Amino acid sequence: MADAQDPWRILLVDPRSESLEALEGQFGKEAMIEVVADGESALAAADRLIPDLVLVDVETPELDGYEICRTIKNNPSSRDTPIVLINFSADEDDEARGLMLGAIDYVSRPLSSLIVYARILNHLTMARAVSELKRLASTDPLTGAFNRRHFADMSGKELARMRRYHNAVSCLILDIDHFKRVNDVYGHDVGDEAIIATSRTARKALRTEDIFARIGGEEFVALLPMTNLQGAFVVAERVRNSIGEIAIQTRLGTLSFTASIGLVELSDGETVEQALKRADVALYEAKHAGRNRVVMGECPGGSQWNGAKEEASAEARR
Repeated sequence: MADAQDPWRILLVDPRSESLEALEGQFGKEAMIEVVADGESALAAADRLIPDLVLVDVETPELDGYEICRTIKNNPSSRDTPIVLINFSADEDDEARGLMLGAIDYVSRPLSSLIVYARILNHLTMARAVSELKRLASTDPLTGAFNRRHFADMSGKELARMRRYHNAVSCLILDIDHFKRVNDVYGHDVGDEAIIATSRTARKALRTEDIFARIGGEEFVALLPMTNLQGAFVVAERVRNSIGEIAIQTRLGTLSFTASIGLVELSDGETVEQALKRADVALYEAKHAGRNRVVMGECPGGSQWNGAKEEASAEARR
């Protein structure tokens, strides 16, 4: 059963009022059910709601259930959403058509049937399990931020979208200053607390559209869509100042620390990975200049694009 504080999200595409009554009678407060009566509304709701399950009447007006299923499955943002088709009766050809379009099941009315309820509940439970596995595979276990692999996937897609609309994109690398000293003096448990606090604070200081990840140790990255270098500097300064206000109570007293940030704007044709290498050079410059600062990197070919500095940067950040 779904937790009372985290109800199933069900999108019901059905013009019949008795369908909602049947589902509410079966699930009660275990489900949050949104109802739409036509195909266009169904597609918009599937994109907005991100439901755990979509129940679609095959006789929906304007777009029938098969077309709704096909369209949802062709949309990258909703293609993983499980879809169950509803009909009064269906032959093998009907079921095969629905399943080949991406539906996971085909149920017959009445929706108040215990068999229908059990099948829907099984699909909901499986959807939550799959969603949790995806979450675990995409997040850093210590902080809950995205991990390196998921950041690479998401930032690559976001960069492609930004370039399609000719929008500026910037990225940053953030590193806790003197982190080795934190571990040596306060212990690794406190070091973990510092990493968690940094992640939480940085995410609050960033914007909703920014993509943030922990890529290892005390190092984090963020992609800033629709943001040129000057705008990104404002964001990075807000992040840096917020981290400087962190105070962790320990047996040795209050721990406060700072962070250094390297920042670049992506140039035409540059990949996120290439930009992050430039940001890493800018981060080295921030460390070398005294830490607790944001340094904006130069364009490819600038004086900061120096292989020796890249090699030295890892040592300088310790």
